[in-house]
Amino acid sequence: MNVTSIVKNSFHVPSVVTKQLKMNTISDGRRRVRISSNFIDLMGFKAGARIEAVPSISGGFDIRLSQAGSTKVHQRKYNRTRSNNPLESLIEFGSSSLLNSTFPPATERFHVTMRQGEIKVRPIANRVFSIARRFKGHDPFRAMVGMTGGVDLHCLDSAGFKSDVVLEYRPREARDNAAGRSLEEVHALNTLRNGKPRLLINEDIYQVSPERLKSLCDEGDPIALGHFSVSCDDFSSAKSKSLRTQSVDNGTTQVDMIYPVLRMIETMNYPVVMIENVRAFANHDAGIILKSMLRRMGYETTEMTFCARDYGGIQNRTRYYLVASIFPGFEAPKPQQRNTSSIWPIVEKHLGDCRDVTEASSIKARATSHRGSIGITRESTFCPTILKSQSRLVKDGCYIEDEGRVYAPSESLLQELMSIPDDFDASWMAREQCSETLGQSIDYKLHHAVVESVRKHIQSNLGQGPVLRHKHQAQLL
Repeated sequence: MNVTSIVKNSFHVPSVVTKQLKMNTISDGRRRVRISSNFIDLMGFKAGARIEAVPSISGGFDIRLSQAGSTKVHQRKYNRTRSNNPLESLIEFGSSSLLNSTFPPATERFHVTMRQGEIKVRPIANRVFSIARRFKGHDPFRAMVGMTGGVDLHCLDSAGFKSDVVLEYRPREARDNAAGRSLEEVHALNTLRNGKPRLLINEDIYQVSPERLKSLCDEGDPIALGHFSVSCDDFSSAKSKSLRTQSVDNGTTQVDMIYPVLRMIETMNYPVVMIENVRAFANHDAGIILKSMLRRMGYETTEMTFCARDYGGIQNRTRYYLVASIFPGFEAPKPQQRNTSSIWPIVEKHLGDCRDVTEASSIKARATSHRGSIGITRESTFCPTILKSQSRLVKDGCYIEDEGRVYAPSESLLQELMSIPDDFDASWMAREQCSETLGQSIDYKLHHAVVESVRKHIQSNLGQGPVLRHKHQAQLL
């Protein structure tokens, strides 16, 4: 006696069974719907039964038992007494007229719902083509900029994007509570000083409803680029391990910010996503989860780690970039020759506005600290990485050393060292916030090089309609 006859009555029969399956393609390119499952038998489709496919007005088709059906259920038989697939049956439809009339050309997967005596087969929309199709006849260079102090927004606009939607909210910090101040709107205001977004979301990203955001964004042209500067504090070596642990314990960590970012990407369906962060983000669990989930969503991912000095910058700032695209073929920007001339002429014209901090205790201590950075001198060809905490005279900040004195750079010097153009205006802010905004932002020239590569990538795929990388794409767009 074969194993099928032994166990066929040994399993509970549920009311509904669902599955997701891939389309099968044979050597000549024709497609087939093939369902191989133990559940077929349980749901009343016995071996040898005749079946038919009836097209559904909602797409796909329904499989029903029919004595006049042209297809029948096949079942494998096992002579072993034990098997992992004791009831495995096979149903297959390969009629071109049936599949072409019920499935979109680019369908790669389908959903199966089984009930007693009925199997519903429905195509699953191809995410890549569904996203691309929305841009036919629309401007493909609109961007949503999340967690921006304004500099990266300005950079996007200068590279030909329109920063149409801004998500910016500065969370309250412990030192804000101590000072009795609220800075929730300060960076959002700076985006209005340096850009012209149509929609400003001044909400904590952890509290933003992706569905509500999508509804608001759908009032304008579709957004082609999702640009996110995920908070880097908990990935940066500038924050000690003990403080990172403490932030997890007290609930102030932002290491989990990738979760709301992923929810937003999944809901908004951007064709291209750009993430910027510190170098350590690449190998952190959060960074690994982010890129893995993006790949599961169907994105092609490109990871890059760049030093600003290789892209026209003069600060030794190294940053990690992740570009995720529904289209293959993104090309990273090519490095340039590094500056070999002294940057002292840039420093000297601002020196009169720089604060003498030689006698500050933290500056004296930095001489013997392993975290103390090398200062800018008359011979320097680049400057150290500028930090958000620069104005608080941290040991590893960027300082000028000349004739036995130490100076803290002015805001205008910080801006030029980070290659941020003169028309970017943060001078309206209080000095501490101005310094923080500059210190936590991107190196402008490096970021501009990456953004230009992203723009070229979008142009080649959406600028004149998506590039036909799939034989069925022309029928979809």
